[in-house]
Amino acid sequence: MANSSHPEERPLRIVLVAHVFYPSVGGVEITSDILARGFMRHGAEVTVITNTPETDKTRSFPYKVFRRPSPLRLLALVNRADVVFHNNPAISLWWPLALIRKPWMVTLRMWVTMPGQKLSRFQRTKYAAKYRIIQRADVIVANSQALADHVDGDVEVIPNSYRDEFFSVLDGEERAPLGIVYLGRLSEDKGVDLLIQAAANLVGEIDGFTLTIVGDGTHRERLEDLAEKSGLSNAVTFVGSQGPEEANLILNRNSIVVIPSRMPEPFGTVALEAAAAGCVVVYADHGGLPDAAGAQAVGFTPLDATSLHGHLRALLSSPDDVAARRREALAHAHKHKENVMVDRYYAAIERTLREAGRGRNR
Repeated sequence: MANSSHPEERPLRIVLVAHVFYPSVGGVEITSDILARGFMRHGAEVTVITNTPETDKTRSFPYKVFRRPSPLRLLALVNRADVVFHNNPAISLWWPLALIRKPWMVTLRMWVTMPGQKLSRFQRTKYAAKYRIIQRADVIVANSQALADHVDGDVEVIPNSYRDEFFSVLDGEERAPLGIVYLGRLSEDKGVDLLIQAAANLVGEIDGFTLTIVGDGTHRERLEDLAEKSGLSNAVTFVGSQGPEEANLILNRNSIVVIPSRMPEPFGTVALEAAAAGCVVVYADHGGLPDAAGAQAVGFTPLDATSLHGHLRALLSSPDDVAARRREALAHAHKHKENVMVDRYYAAIERTLREAGRGRNR
């Protein structure tokens, strides 16, 4: 329950602002729902505001959701709040805070500007303004140290959780010791072509290895062609997009998960999902992936298929090493369960109230 010095005190009113929300699917959307429900378990009253429109899909939530509210409604919702929490900066929904001073907390879940990104003069001006707005928050949180280093000032790191209701080690599943999995979108930035190149170099070195590619996207056909041309048609299986239960089953039947991202990921929740399912993670060593993957995981040089190949060959040749890393992966995942993230975020919400110098009983 919420901390309270007076039994009669009303619930803390939290407005959670998310530019994207259900039915859109992604990290911001998932964490927004997890945190909203978690804050309610702490006794808070939660309202979600989003720019994502309503669709024909129906889904009920235990909290109110306002989609694309009118300026007057948005102003009224912010005015009623005790604390405003932007789950990733939503600048288009920020303007009421310029008129009504409320305790304000921001979480960075994506890059404001990509590391090394070349910007035009207009873009530099635009993003400089966005950085200045973010710096006005009473409390800033980031989901990885890489994102925390992305802005000036004191930034608390609270890593993402994973959906522990779906991802776990299953009893009775036989795990292939030479089974490799990729789980994610099939787009150029995800670097699946690097994984296919590395796997092609395993042919003739590791007999019986398999590669299962879970996901879909614009590059699927190109990747299927690359796998066939690389002589992997008997080793690689493309299974398309899968729900979380099906994805967890696939992970439980394999031993290694590769995250070969070309771009520096802000975090990489798939690393936690893989660890929770008992897999060793091999990841591109940049961005927030080291935080997500943990010390027991194996990092390779980003954009370097040769480096990835070398680490895969070493793991597939060392079953004892894989077994030890799998055990440590489970301990790493345990530290990132949903309730751990929720409790840390609720503590940050309460710190926002204190540091803004405002109480709830007005």
